[in-house]
Amino acid sequence: STSSRIAAAQEFIPKPMASDGGDDGARVVANDMSVQGNIAGDELSVEDTNDSYINILSNEQLAAFERDMLAHGGGLRSQMSSVDWTAVQKEVGSDPRVRRLIDAAAKTSAGSQATEELEQRALAMVRALHTEISPRWLSATSMVAQTMFRRLYAGIIFDKQQLRAISELIAKAHAENRSVIFLPSHKSHIDYIVLQYVFWRLVLRPVAIAAGDNLNIPIMGRLLRRCGAFFIRRSFAGPDGELYSAVVAAYLEGMLRHGSNIMFFPEGSRSRNGKLLQPKVGMLGMLLEPILSGAIDDAYIVPISIYYDKVMETRTYVTELLGAKKSTESLGYVISQAQHLLVTRRRRYGNIHVRAGTGFSARAYIERQISLQRRSGSRPSFDPRSTPADFSVLKKALAYHVLDEINRVSSITPTALVGTALLCTMSRGVGRADLIRRVAWLREKVLQTGGHVSGFFDFPGELIGEAVNSALTVLGSMVTVVAGLLEPVYIVTPGKHFELSYYRNMCVHVFIHQSIIAVVLHRFTQRWPDETAVKSDSMMKDVRFLSKLLKYEFVFAGAAGQPRTEGQQLFASPPSSKRARHEAVPSLNEEWGAELINTALMRNFEVALDRMAADSVVEMDREDPTSIRLERMTQARRKGKDALWNKHFTFLCLLVWPVIESYWLVLAGLRFAFLHGSSVMDEADMLARLQSFAKTLVHLGHLHYEEAASQDTLRKALQTFGEMGIVRLLEVADDEGVARMTLQLGEQYRGQGAGLSQLSVLLDEVASYRCRWHEQEGVEEYPEYIAQLAFGAAKL
Repeated sequence: STSSRIAAAQEFIPKPMASDGGDDGARVVANDMSVQGNIAGDELSVEDTNDSYINILSNEQLAAFERDMLAHGGGLRSQMSSVDWTAVQKEVGSDPRVRRLIDAAAKTSAGSQATEELEQRALAMVRALHTEISPRWLSATSMVAQTMFRRLYAGIIFDKQQLRAISELIAKAHAENRSVIFLPSHKSHIDYIVLQYVFWRLVLRPVAIAAGDNLNIPIMGRLLRRCGAFFIRRSFAGPDGELYSAVVAAYLEGMLRHGSNIMFFPEGSRSRNGKLLQPKVGMLGMLLEPILSGAIDDAYIVPISIYYDKVMETRTYVTELLGAKKSTESLGYVISQAQHLLVTRRRRYGNIHVRAGTGFSARAYIERQISLQRRSGSRPSFDPRSTPADFSVLKKALAYHVLDEINRVSSITPTALVGTALLCTMSRGVGRADLIRRVAWLREKVLQTGGHVSGFFDFPGELIGEAVNSALTVLGSMVTVVAGLLEPVYIVTPGKHFELSYYRNMCVHVFIHQSIIAVVLHRFTQRWPDETAVKSDSMMKDVRFLSKLLKYEFVFAGAAGQPRTEGQQLFASPPSSKRARHEAVPSLNEEWGAELINTALMRNFEVALDRMAADSVVEMDREDPTSIRLERMTQARRKGKDALWNKHFTFLCLLVWPVIESYWLVLAGLRFAFLHGSSVMDEADMLARLQSFAKTLVHLGHLHYEEAASQDTLRKALQTFGEMGIVRLLEVADDEGVARMTLQLGEQYRGQGAGLSQLSVLLDEVASYRCRWHEQEGVEEYPEYIAQLAFGAAKL
């Protein structure tokens, strides 16, 4: 019964804990905004009542899980076997790729001396790479990690069925002498420890973990190496880059040959904004190459999602994204962080949620992709084994497939739901009853859209309020509670919007297709307020443009799907200009006309439109199913603006508007910088000036969102506009004749006439997707003297 479920669920909800009075507690202010204190609340729950989850930190639950595995013939403890790491290391020297470079050196004038130098250099590279997992060291450090986890977190939550599947796959791979390659999302330095610790607790075969050489610090680096880390340079560039690349590829192939399980992060670095980053495909390619060539029979790939109720580095991420220099890892840094954790309030960070996608054979994926590409008609002779361009396509397809899987299985946490509910509103604050209602509504929409919510939300709806309490406690000082009113009112603490946006971004992927459509429709009602309907195919042209513009911001489901078939429409040029609604901006046809939007991605947008129609977010014309009616939207705009908008529609727009502001700002900055005095600066200088420009406009109120000043988003916007041909990096001589890389407008955008006019058209187009954009606004909607302060000092 419902009452019994509630009673059982409440056993897993810890009693309210008083805060320690530090900055970790949520701020509580009286209605005169003059009193500050701390709020007590429930910690996040450990497990739900349907017995589908296991808390790895619980000895009782772990013992029960092991008994269940044994009862079903799936024992765990026989799998902790070792790899011959010495053999892996020795085999690198005889690898054909390494030998080819060394033999080539022997033919130079230096002869044997050059050969010996290269051999010694290759040996040094292998030693720097090398890992050797020691069960004794791994056990000792895992026990220390367990103490830390139990102090900081309420639980490490794993889906039992997924954990069984991983255990069975590891056993299968071990029997076949094949590797399992785990590809997790990357949110925190803790990610390195989580999966290895879980495997240690279950006595599963440990993994060799790829780590950046920035973590190879004295004492700590040696310890990590004994626990499975192998250190790889952050960049392969340099005079010995070719040799280093060959050594790394040979070492990875040796690991596959000896059946070592491997883990690395396909994003390459930690996400500092909560969204998945675009994949780095270099290491993935090195693992695919020996399977393609037949040197390695096969390996299994498992996408992993690691989500946190609270990421301990978010404050640091915000300062870095606002321009502060990243702290360099050092032994002193590690010690200071350890001291901080020792005095941290117990269970401050809630739960860690680990979920796994379905494991699959790398060889089977390769063969399927080859067949798919050849059948599509666009690449009838597709052969990644012999054609580098085709191999690049294969790597990217696999990388995006993995990220799709990570997004698909990711658990939307209570903190993500509460953070999203607080940020995606036009009002200043949210009352308690309304906040609970919004979180319950958002939970329902996540599930309807195919997302997954954390185990807590499998509880009956009566416990949503307790989940909100838990999330507010973990979010701490990011949320201020105004007390002494008719009901508690929650507002985002001033200066904390950027940090809280990290948790909103953890659920953006669930709604991104709907959000893009909503922003496009909002644009239609702003630019053509007298129109009563829009054709869906016309809307989809703008959807194509906007999704392409933001391709580095979001991992769109379907982006790794089917290639273009014969006759399929190429990627559309940017949407219409002011002069004519459906007239494409001519200057970008060449740059963007060659790009492809694959059928799977566009089908997902069509599915999203159907979902929005079912939810009454949009209204399809009954007489013409290909038209979307706009009367309600335009009437809301005329009568009451945002107050009368469909709240669901506004919510979807608010997920994307902050990013669009950044892209508009970059274009506005470029136009001003190059319009006045032919300013020229390098990329780093331009980014610094853009960020100062953005920060100032945020505080002046000309930008609505603090995160629009994110260095990461500004950099991606600049990269996108570079690919569009709007800007480019060139080497020019300064006044003293010294060559330096500078940022310049593309040729067709130069000059005071047609070139800048085309840039102005594109600027207005991007501006039209912003929140509260009006026809009379554009490049003049910020004080010109502010732009002069930002860009006026840089001259050619």
